[in-house]
Amino acid sequence: MMMKRILLACISLFFLGCGNFLDINPESEVVNDDMFSTAEGVEDALYGVYMSMVKEDMYGGDMSVLFPEILAQNFLTDEGYWIYLSRLDYSDVYARVSCKDMWIQSYLVISYLNNIIENLDQKSVKDFKYYDLYRGEALGLRAAIHFDLLRLFAVHINSTNENAKAEAIPYVTKYTFKVTPFSSVEEVYEKVITDLKEAEICLVEDKILMPKIRKGGGKGFTGARELHFNLYAAQAMLARVYWMKGDLTNAKKYADKVIQSEKFQFVDQEDLATFMKRRISLSETIWGLYTTEISSFLYDMHMVKTLMTLPSNWKLLYKNTEGPEPGEDKRLSAWFLSKENTGNSKDICVKIMDESNDASEYSGGAYFGFSMIRIPEMYYIMAEALLEEGDKEHARDYLDAVVSARGMVKFADRDTGKDITLDDIMNERRKELFGEGQWWFCLKRLNRDVYVHALDATLKGSDRIYTLPLPTEELDPR
Repeated sequence: MMMKRILLACISLFFLGCGNFLDINPESEVVNDDMFSTAEGVEDALYGVYMSMVKEDMYGGDMSVLFPEILAQNFLTDEGYWIYLSRLDYSDVYARVSCKDMWIQSYLVISYLNNIIENLDQKSVKDFKYYDLYRGEALGLRAAIHFDLLRLFAVHINSTNENAKAEAIPYVTKYTFKVTPFSSVEEVYEKVITDLKEAEICLVEDKILMPKIRKGGGKGFTGARELHFNLYAAQAMLARVYWMKGDLTNAKKYADKVIQSEKFQFVDQEDLATFMKRRISLSETIWGLYTTEISSFLYDMHMVKTLMTLPSNWKLLYKNTEGPEPGEDKRLSAWFLSKENTGNSKDICVKIMDESNDASEYSGGAYFGFSMIRIPEMYYIMAEALLEEGDKEHARDYLDAVVSARGMVKFADRDTGKDITLDDIMNERRKELFGEGQWWFCLKRLNRDVYVHALDATLKGSDRIYTLPLPTEELDPR
């Protein structure tokens, strides 16, 4: 079994070449008996996890942008293995090969986290000043990675295929040689939520550690909390998990916690073009991952090799949405541009990438990296939950908060007396989160039909198009 081989690999070497975290933290080390005897050792282990998460097989490429955006048809490709994903055709062996490394790397990192958690179980707050923060981060990260694996590789909880729902993914909580059996979709949700709720309790100190106005440049483990899985990351992830599950009552509860904290504000419109470009916003980012590499990865895929291209009709997403008054959706000009490439004009999404990857060129307070979750998503969840409750006026208020922040005419000021719809919220979600790897999950949650550009055909929503293939090794008899 693949899982057993992963765990065997972990015994010999824990973290491979993780490098420095923000250039201020010690390099990750090979695991030894003494690593968890000091706070510095625990922190090194956690830094190693974060640096492993930003490898291209995980959130440094495949899981954050490449795969979900191609699946969602936000980007097109005719490259080798990826073309099968662009067609939502997972029957070919190449589709399994494409997904294999993402699966392996995710469970490898989960095994690192389980090792940290098990060692922390033998300690207490008497041993480490920031014991609760260490434990909260590890539990939160374990939940977040499992949740994304669930969203990618398992059927949705509303599927009518009971056999498929009964065996979703393994939820691994032990650092062991033993093979972890698959849990059902419902069981994985329960375990994700349990870990996130415990993380929320452990991370309560972030109420103090994360002030409302953050200027960046934080040092030490309690500095730069946006780069750690923090209290508000736990609450925002709970909102996202409950939303994906279809429990809008609880989704609303946790989204409201994040909003009411008043720790996250929309950026000024004049900063719209730069606040996400290879950096983590100190205003909007609830949790982000530090890396200097994702910009070059995306630029190489999108601009240099032209392995990811925008569909011909992408601009229509940002048209005819500003209402009757003269105006524009400022995200159109801020996040996209046309550039000459080998003599041909090419539309590119510059939202989270930059031609330059020189860290010395940017001296502002923000950190290099990308956002895992941002404050606008909490407003969309609130809007949808209130709409379901029948509170259409307040639902519109939450949607309009994002709409007006992006320089558009509020829905309330458009057709008088017109209520917003779920489609209005979905359209705004897609425009705001374009390039951030979330749209495919929005479609999957509602089992929407998908127009597939490579086929010039619309595929009916089904488990088949919304469930990535497990690596062949995981299909061996257990």
